[in-house]
Amino acid sequence: MEIEGDNQEKKKRPGYLTAYANHARITKTAAAKQLQRVGIDYMQVFDFAEADRLRAAARHADRAKFAAPIYVSPGEDPHGADAGDGDEASKDPAIAKSQAKKEEFRAKLVELEYEERVGTLVQKSKVTEEAFRVGRLVRDAMLNVPARLAGILAAESDQRKVHDLLEKEIRQALEALAINDEGGTEAA
Repeated sequence: MEIEGDNQEKKKRPGYLTAYANHARITKTAAAKQLQRVGIDYMQVFDFAEADRLRAAARHADRAKFAAPIYVSPGEDPHGADAGDGDEASKDPAIAKSQAKKEEFRAKLVELEYEERVGTLVQKSKVTEEAFRVGRLVRDAMLNVPARLAGILAAESDQRKVHDLLEKEIRQALEALAINDEGGTEAA
């Protein structure tokens, strides 16, 4: 018997919700939630234009606390001179702080990119790679000195002459590295 009563109740319901959902191009469930939220009883006759206006106002009211400016001077009202009472519910310092941090991070990234493009900043991996390459060249040049001088030094008995030969050969190896470091650039 109750099932018939439920069917009777459904048949008695006016089609205002369905009509409004079609008008607003949203589902009936969404329409019901939004109309209840703005205080409209969809079981009674209501003005669709007024419902649209109230729904739009409710959407913007939800976003108001996120619309506050992030960058303000100390002591300055973040909502401007016409802020009114200073409604605390519309201010969310956590959101503002998060947005400020995000903007600061973006600014730092832009600054780093600019410095890299103008050549004042170099990637760490490139520096370590170049340092390894130069170190290997110096090591190879220095380790070749004994191979070139071994026979000459073995025959030499004068200490001063041995010293001069070693100094001359080491200087030549280092100057060769400074003038031509496999890239054709001068190391100065």
